[in-house]
Amino acid sequence: MSGQPRGVIHDLGYRGFTGRRRTTGQVAGSLYATSLRHAFGLGRTGKSKVLPWLITLIMLVPALVLAGIIIQLNKMSLQDQADLFGPLSTYFGYPYWTQLLLTIFVAGQAPVLFARDLRYRTIVLYFARPLSRTVLVLVRLAALTTAVFAIIAVPLTIWYAVAMSSDMPRGQHTKAYLAAMVGSLVLALLLSALSAMVSSLTTRAGLSATGVIVVMMLLSGVTTAMMGAAYDQGSRTGGWIAAAFNPFSCVAGLVSGLFDQRTPIDVLPQPDSAGWTAFFALASLAWIVIPTLILLARTRKAASL
Repeated sequence: MSGQPRGVIHDLGYRGFTGRRRTTGQVAGSLYATSLRHAFGLGRTGKSKVLPWLITLIMLVPALVLAGIIIQLNKMSLQDQADLFGPLSTYFGYPYWTQLLLTIFVAGQAPVLFARDLRYRTIVLYFARPLSRTVLVLVRLAALTTAVFAIIAVPLTIWYAVAMSSDMPRGQHTKAYLAAMVGSLVLALLLSALSAMVSSLTTRAGLSATGVIVVMMLLSGVTTAMMGAAYDQGSRTGGWIAAAFNPFSCVAGLVSGLFDQRTPIDVLPQPDSAGWTAFFALASLAWIVIPTLILLARTRKAASL
């Protein structure tokens, strides 16, 4: 096995491993699949499956209700839906108004992927394989992001598919649907990075989950109050700046400005220039990059202890 990397777990013991060794890509792929399964409780205890699948099913309820109404009415424009159902009907309003469910989901699953290995020191076993700390963190972030995106995308797709089977304006719905899917992917990245960072700061799963919920609720509450105050004072600039401090409203501003979509709430004004759209793009990028860098630093420190 000359030419194979040495100093990895295959060489532990009194003789080296002479079988087939997986490449870094294969190890990363296997880790991604396992992490994604664990995010939904698959391969874990029965109790671990309750929360993720309960949240997944609850997320489907509003979409199924809306789909049923669409079928009954057969024809309705997005504006008619907005007048009847409120901002929930703007597609991206869906993840915005279900943010409590999404918060509970990431609060429950981020510690599974980022806190347990730190607590039991099993994280060093991953680094005994040809897998760097950066790859480990990014792969697990990708798995959590996929899980979050899936529980948003499935209801939106059901809703969109029903709309396409009716007499609704297809171009209008397709544009709104695609904009919401892009926004949902960005939102999933934000939520995963932030919840993973918070989860990694403590090794106890209960404290990690509580910390994620507290941080999310605090950001949401403060941002909503700030946007409400700016709305009362007629300050659109104040509303945009305040929205950047909450992942949900930050991505809502980005989607609204980038795809000319209505914002999910009236207190968040739609960006009226490329400059403010770029502001929300930079704010969203910061919400992803900064927590990820802190998570990498935390993992590097924990693995070196």
